[in-house]
Order: sequence, then C-alpha cells, then structure tokens
Amino acid sequence: MPTREEVVSAGVAQDANYMGRLFGTLVDPRHEELAGIASFCMMPFVSLVIHEARAKINMITPSPSLDFSAEAAEVCARSRNSLKLFEDNQRWVAGQLEFYRNGIIGTHSDHFLGNTWLRLARFLEVDLSLFTYNGILISTSHSAAFHIGIEPKLLLQEDGGVHIRSITEQMGRCLGALGASIDPTASKTFASHAAGEALDDSEVRADRYYRQAFNGRETPVLNGVLTNFQAKVNFVTSLLVAGSDPFDLEYTVFKIRFVTLYHVLASLARLGADPDQRLSDSSRFILERIIGAPEAVVVTNGATKGFRNTLVHYDPRSAAQSLDMSQPLFGLVPVYFPEHDYRSLSALVDQCAHTTAQGLNDWANCH
Repeated sequence: MPTREEVVSAGVAQDANYMGRLFGTLVDPRHEELAGIASFCMMPFVSLVIHEARAKINMITPSPSLDFSAEAAEVCARSRNSLKLFEDNQRWVAGQLEFYRNGIIGTHSDHFLGNTWLRLARFLEVDLSLFTYNGILISTSHSAAFHIGIEPKLLLQEDGGVHIRSITEQMGRCLGALGASIDPTASKTFASHAAGEALDDSEVRADRYYRQAFNGRETPVLNGVLTNFQAKVNFVTSLLVAGSDPFDLEYTVFKIRFVTLYHVLASLARLGADPDQRLSDSSRFILERIIGAPEAVVVTNGATKGFRNTLVHYDPRSAAQSLDMSQPLFGLVPVYFPEHDYRSLSALVDQCAHTTAQGLNDWANCH
C-alpha cells in the first residue's frame, strides 16, 4: 500500500510534468496566438499546483528547494483561491459579486473608458475582450483578471506587464524545481492539437454585453460572474481536451476538469439558495436544471468531497490505505465511487461537462 507521501509526490510530479509539456509547446512561436489565451485559462491551475506543492513540501521526495518571494506566494494563493468561485468562504456570493463589481468591472471601465477627447466617439470605446474557440466563449479579459491573482489596478498599470513577468518567471522556476521540463519529444498536450484558426477574439462594452446575458438587465454584475462560469466550463469541455480521449484523460487534465465542474456547480447551487439574489423564474428554472442533472448530482455529492479534496490538496489522508499507484488517479475512483471504474467515471464527468456547458450557453443567450 502506498504511503501518503508517495501519493503526494506522484501527484505533484504528474502535474509539474504536464505544465512543463504544455508551456514548452506554448513558447514555440508557431503557437503565439494560442499562448495568450491558454495562459489565461490555465493560470489558476498552475497556481493551484504551486500553492499546494509548497504547502506539502515536507511530504515530497526528494524535497525540492523552492525560491519564491512573499509577493509571488500571495499572488499564487489568490489565484488558486479564485477557483472556489462562490465557494470562497471569505466572500461567498455577495462578497464575490462586490469584488467583481468594483475590482474587475469597475477597474476595467475606469481604465478603458472615457479616454477619447471626442465625446461623440465614446460609444466606440470598449472595456471587455471575449476569447472564443470554435465560436464558443472560453475566456474574457475580466475572467483573466479575476483568476490571475494580481491586484486589478496593478495589473492595468503601464508597467503591469513587467510585474506579471516577474511573478510568472518565479512560477516557472518553481515548476522546474518540482520536475517540469521542456522536452520536445514528450507526450502532447492540448496546445499541440488546438487549431489556431479556431481561436478568435472581439471587444465589446461590458455594460451592454452583461445586460443582455443570463439573468437580464437588472443584474449585470451577476451576469458578469456567470459569464466567467460559462467560459470556464466551455474551456474544460473543448480546448482543454483537444486531441485527447475524454474517457481516458491523464491525471492533470482530469483533475482540472473535475475541479472546475465541482466548483461551478457548487457555486450555482449556492447562488440558487441565496435569498438575497434576485433570479427571474426562467433563470431559476435553467439553474435548477443544470445543478439537478444526474451527472451533476454525482460530481457535487457531499459524500465524495474527499475525492475533490485529494485532487486539490494531493494528500489522500485515510484513503491512502486503499490506493494503488499502478491505477489511474492512484485508485481513488473505487474508494469514492464504488459503482465506477476510471473510464466510466470519466464518461460521467464528460457528460457533466457537456450538459453544464450547454445549460450555461443556453442561459447566457436567453435574453
């Protein structure tokens, strides 16, 4: 039977290996167009790996030396924590909406709008970028700012790029210490299979875009947050699994997919249960249909939260006694899902991804 330390070490190594292969491909000039949008989508997951590995440093064998500034550690922590969405126990629903209103939407509109001297031309100004893959939204500039972990105002300063580069260079060195390397002969990631011509971007006015989405014109900030949910689920349903068998995903890809779905669905459930949030009847109907889908119920079942916790924190705790290092996910699946093997659970998660994405895309366009 594996020890907890063996499971932690193996999980960190597999994640670091994947990140190395991914960014090793993205630095190729041929993937320049993909690199920006993929980095936006992957940043909170890179932060998750680094933050959790640093927290388990004494359980990793051999124990690496990680040179990381206090500022970089704080950025990583905020970025990793952003994955919780409405499950963030420091903000919950109301706090996240307030942060999105002031820290994301407000900061961007203050920076990008009102800059032209010609008042009649101000309707041409834009403050929200939309990024799509095969015509499906997978990220926005607001979503990227929310998940990157750097203070929004600092991010938009003239020297913001220098600041970002300093943090990401430290993150890169940290991944290298954890085992990431650039190997052109290594197994491919989605970056090698994504079609560059399928990527597109456009710019719009955030206030107009959000008032036409999801719950309608009365709740633009909530609609902005839900647009982030939509983009995240679309990403794990499409671009993330490009070139892969969705029923036989490698450790890191499955992990990103499951954790994303878990937190989006749990956050939607929390939104629906919050009496302070004004949802229209049609919005509530769609929300309940999304979170009530049979596969969504399995993914968010409280009895299996230990599965999500092990994927996020690496440490299987008491489950280590039942694991098998030769099996996918170290044999975690039958421990928490006795009726499934890895392939059948992957099929359920794939169905959940498509059902949730379709529900959110339909909701986004219902006005």
